[in-house]
Amino acid sequence: MKITCVNCNSEIFAADVDIKRRIAKCISCSNIFDCSDQLDSISSQESYKERENIGMPKGILMKKDFAKLIIERKWFSPVIFFLTFFCMFWDGFMIMWYTIAITQGQIIMALFGTLHALVGICLTYFVIAGYVNKTYITVTNKLFEIKHKPLPFFKTIVMSSRDLKQLYSKENISRSSDGASCTYEVHAKTLSGENIKLIDSLPNSEQALYIEQEVERFLHIEDEPIRGEIPR
Repeated sequence: MKITCVNCNSEIFAADVDIKRRIAKCISCSNIFDCSDQLDSISSQESYKERENIGMPKGILMKKDFAKLIIERKWFSPVIFFLTFFCMFWDGFMIMWYTIAITQGQIIMALFGTLHALVGICLTYFVIAGYVNKTYITVTNKLFEIKHKPLPFFKTIVMSSRDLKQLYSKENISRSSDGASCTYEVHAKTLSGENIKLIDSLPNSEQALYIEQEVERFLHIEDEPIRGEIPR
């Protein structure tokens, strides 16, 4: 691929491209223009490497026929075990706290524990969801839908399959004093240029890449490199 003038569409010679400043000069019409997009496109094509086939990872179940694709993902992971014991300790402490506050008529003590009680309720809900919930991705030639059941949690995503231009997976690194942790996300790029996060908090790259792979295959979307995706 070559750099072309955005004004007259003439081919730009290599000597007239300043790669450091990412600008080019057209000798045909004397136009000086920003060629960043064209340079990025060339770089992407040169570094393009087709992904290897991803087998069905643990925690994922797929059902497919000629008309519909359904991908189920279990939320449960070993982290839920740790959170279960933490949740039991937290809730047990709050029950003891409120028992003392109520029996002794300590209104201020009860009010002081309100925020901690709300944290306990939210944590308990999350742990229960971790045991019972699944994410359901349903794809047809017309519909793309993501639901989380049976407990309501993340927002349901419903859109037209025909609006999907590309799916891609990203790595999300969180750093703290205890070190770094990685989770993975699946995003969609639409025909209108919008980027939508479809699923997050996936425990490994295999789940993200498998979902991306199977949806694109079903909808006959050609896989293309996207800036910021998991390296090929």
